[in-house]
Amino acid sequence: MKFSCVMTAYSEGALLAQSIASVLHQTHADLQLVIVDDGADAETRAVLATQEDPRITLLQQSNDGLSSARNRGLRHCRGDYICFLDGDDTRAPWAFAEAAQALQQDPVDLLLVRGALSQPQGGLSPFMDECSGAGATREAAKAEGEPEAIDLVELDQRELDLEASKAWAVSFEPQAANKFLSAGLLARARLRFPNDHFFEDILFHVLAIAQARSLHLLPARSFTYFHRQFRPQITGGSGEIRFDVIGSTTVMFQLLAQHPAFANARFRGAVAIGALRLLKWCEERIARHRLAAYRLALRAALRGVDPRYFTICPQTPDPRGERLELQRYAQAHLLA
Repeated sequence: MKFSCVMTAYSEGALLAQSIASVLHQTHADLQLVIVDDGADAETRAVLATQEDPRITLLQQSNDGLSSARNRGLRHCRGDYICFLDGDDTRAPWAFAEAAQALQQDPVDLLLVRGALSQPQGGLSPFMDECSGAGATREAAKAEGEPEAIDLVELDQRELDLEASKAWAVSFEPQAANKFLSAGLLARARLRFPNDHFFEDILFHVLAIAQARSLHLLPARSFTYFHRQFRPQITGGSGEIRFDVIGSTTVMFQLLAQHPAFANARFRGAVAIGALRLLKWCEERIARHRLAAYRLALRAALRGVDPRYFTICPQTPDPRGERLELQRYAQAHLLA
């Protein structure tokens, strides 16, 4: 089984070297690393110039953004399964071997894995799609007679049908590194990243799961996402870039409403929870002088969305116990 990993390079500098090494040093050796130089700076290109491994496919383009670079990389993948890794994150040495073992036993369209989160002050914690830190919210839900939040590791996936599995899968953080996609799924569904908005991962994440004919959720943690000190992520600022989340989630809502998966109430609800969480997070972090404009744009967008998204059934997977809070958040904006 061959894996292709798509990595983009822009301004990672020396950090890129450890990301590349984490892929090339996998215990599963049958792999291809597709690196797209997206108009990289001099320090980053200096790192690329030292790479001589024959498993690397290096592509160059003028800077056109993360989505464009990933899409170009996808066109050059030769693996049976394709994954992604940002140029300042890492994969555990056993990541591909563990995925290969799971896929040999059950060759699904889509395999999702867990990750670890590294903060600048040190220490690793579970990635953002787990229910740690939501204890108070879950207690409030229990007080109102709601089902208690359950984490993936507590599930017996053998008891889940495809609809239930998709609902759980879409509750994962919409992040590119947590997916192994079959070449067949990518070709059949023509999956690509949108090249006109940031927060592009949520659209790719939801459509990949909706289009998958089979999937499996692997609780293992096999990548590390780094919050870098003095090097904020693209979407970490408080400026106008946060308005892009409104466009990305609106397009996602509209496309999914036309897909058969929309009829799956648990899936639809989990999509709504993930989107509303992201919209609320951006609202809480946007610059104060832009807040009123953000809220106006968000309210106009939500009023054009199918209202069934915001009636979230109690059976919807909700690892963080946020269903009630986010449902109220949506209703507050719709009624404002």
